[in-house]
Amino acid sequence: MISKAYFSDVTVPTEQFAGLHREDSLMFNIPKNYSAEFEKNPDLYHIALIGVPEDRNSKNIGSALAPDAIRERLYALYKPFDNVKIIDLGNLQQGKTVKDTYVALRDVVTELHKKNIIPVIFGGTQDLSFPVFQAYEKRRKLYNIVTADARLDLNNIDKDLHAGSVISSFVADKPKYLFGLSNLGFQSYYTPNTDKNLMSELLFEAVRLGEVRTNIAVAEPYLRDADFFSFDISSVKMNDAPGHFNPSIHGFYGEEACQLAKYAGMSDRLSTFGLFEVNPLFDERNRTTELAAQIIWHFIQGVYLRQHDFPISKLKHYKQFIVKVENALEDIVFYQSPRTGRWWLEIPYTAKSAKHKMIVSCAESAFRQASANEIPDIWWRYYKKLN
Repeated sequence: MISKAYFSDVTVPTEQFAGLHREDSLMFNIPKNYSAEFEKNPDLYHIALIGVPEDRNSKNIGSALAPDAIRERLYALYKPFDNVKIIDLGNLQQGKTVKDTYVALRDVVTELHKKNIIPVIFGGTQDLSFPVFQAYEKRRKLYNIVTADARLDLNNIDKDLHAGSVISSFVADKPKYLFGLSNLGFQSYYTPNTDKNLMSELLFEAVRLGEVRTNIAVAEPYLRDADFFSFDISSVKMNDAPGHFNPSIHGFYGEEACQLAKYAGMSDRLSTFGLFEVNPLFDERNRTTELAAQIIWHFIQGVYLRQHDFPISKLKHYKQFIVKVENALEDIVFYQSPRTGRWWLEIPYTAKSAKHKMIVSCAESAFRQASANEIPDIWWRYYKKLN
């Protein structure tokens, strides 16, 4: 069980929000700090904001200051919808050691999941994704992770965990229930071939920055199947987000970062969102904290725009397309929602001498590829993983 002892209260000065319409701004619509009321009625809330002032396992010292700096910008924004069911639990208490912070965050995420509340974690460095991974491992169910990062950070396997080795440390930890891991926006000049090859060998997916920027919609199916989206602010270009000790001159535009967050929020499956590496010490005119606030706002908006597609809706209500592809092991089956137009793909596999199928999200381009007598890349990737 978590309690108020896990959190320190936050106070946002109300004077700077004097000009806001109280009935519309987030400042006056989100209850703040862990309380007895929350403990008694957690079902009143759908999203819980959690600041984590922790940067001791990173070179990006100053990120611990991010939670309160982001709050100042976030609370100045107006609520996306009338029925806002959000609570700000405050800042997670920094543990005596970094590992203590990890354990506390893992426990908080675990308990919020039990209450069907989506944790939105912000501030601190990306090594805070590791305890979130551990929370999913404790559930003993298959899960998928999507990261947005300019670097794959797989060249540190078997080395100690730090903010630049999150994925490699987790892979080295040999997770039992991790099914899919995808990274959006990696930049080839920051990424050794060994990292790209290892992602391929592990049947994980790495999507180049240029591919996402050419058509940002390619990211949507990855996020629709994700359980956790971990966003490193350094994946955004320096002009839009200078607040990092090592920003990149290239990267996502701010608008694209917000769109990715919105896609994540709209995923009926996604249950944790994390925004990391914002460093106010390197920020210029609050550009990074302002963007961070808007990224969180767009995620919240996405949650309220959820369409309750598969797996909430039954496939029998969807259009089914059976495509015969030459040299394919069997027919390739697609489903499309008549309401939203989104697509899914059926992956057959055999387990314990019985035939099964897994339904995965895909883009319409996969259907077009199959219709052109080509086996879709996504079909092959999942088929290899399952069989």
